[in-house]
Amino acid sequence: MMGGPPTNDNTDPPAPLVSSWKARADAGEPVAVVRVRNLQGAIPVGRDAWGRPGKLQPVLLSSEVSFARPFEAASADDKLSSETVHYGNLSKTLLGSLELWGQSNKPKTGTSENAAASAIAATGYAAEVQTPRTADVVELLWVRMTGRVVDGSRVALPLDQLPFLDSSKLQSLTLTVNLPKASLLGAGVSLTTTACFRDAAQREKDGEGEESKNPLRSYSRSLRISGLHVPTLIGVNANERKAKQMLVAEVEIDRYDVAEDIHSDLEKVIVDTMEASSFETLEALASHVASKILSDFKIGDDPAPMKERGWRVRVCLEKPIAVPFAECPAVEVTMGP
Repeated sequence: MMGGPPTNDNTDPPAPLVSSWKARADAGEPVAVVRVRNLQGAIPVGRDAWGRPGKLQPVLLSSEVSFARPFEAASADDKLSSETVHYGNLSKTLLGSLELWGQSNKPKTGTSENAAASAIAATGYAAEVQTPRTADVVELLWVRMTGRVVDGSRVALPLDQLPFLDSSKLQSLTLTVNLPKASLLGAGVSLTTTACFRDAAQREKDGEGEESKNPLRSYSRSLRISGLHVPTLIGVNANERKAKQMLVAEVEIDRYDVAEDIHSDLEKVIVDTMEASSFETLEALASHVASKILSDFKIGDDPAPMKERGWRVRVCLEKPIAVPFAECPAVEVTMGP
């Protein structure tokens, strides 16, 4: 492993990995939010639509910063204050962090060495600087934003750097890395992390120092494959039994605990399952796809089914041509522990 700037190696108990719904429920109703959507960049990351690693891909970054207190001073004075964040600087921080990966792949200069060291401090592995997984990119962006790794257990930012956000002022934080060209038949693949932050006043009352304790109450990770167009034999009417029609599927894996990029393998299972089916109802097909993922999908040589990992699988199926004067009817099911 390459060396890097000194970091705080103290570790705290990690926050529990929960469902996206639970993380949002833990955070509560938002009162003050700043968002940026679909910042555009391009780096060699993860796997492309054919499952090839290290290929240059477009990347879309989105973030939602929810603050624990209303924008009282900023709204009253009509000036930016510490209770909010400049969305221009937020955008620059995200894109600048993304560019660290591109710099770390260049011939070693002072700048690229610093970039590589920062990436290693975030992920913990030198090899990933050369071919970052999508999860590595999320981890690095999260560290630059909060100073800690995604589960909050460790300060990973070098001691000579400050995080962009003050965790004591946050209610929740969401970060999404979207790869719009990473699916053969779909509209893209995305990895989303949402964290709920513990109330700073309560932590201080309990005698917990901010510098040494995990600020997170809980966090979630989800993998989503969107807009899969799959010809499928489906329907109860006689004419629908004569030929396949196009369905549009969205599949989300919640409580996603995998660092490797498995979306191309997962997409193949989804497509093969739908193409081989002949159900009459979307309800039955959606349940079958979710059950197939939980019971039969395997990661590498690990024989354990995904239901033993605690995955929750959400499958939404749209049938665009079924109702002439509607965009589409849709059915959604969620399965898993």
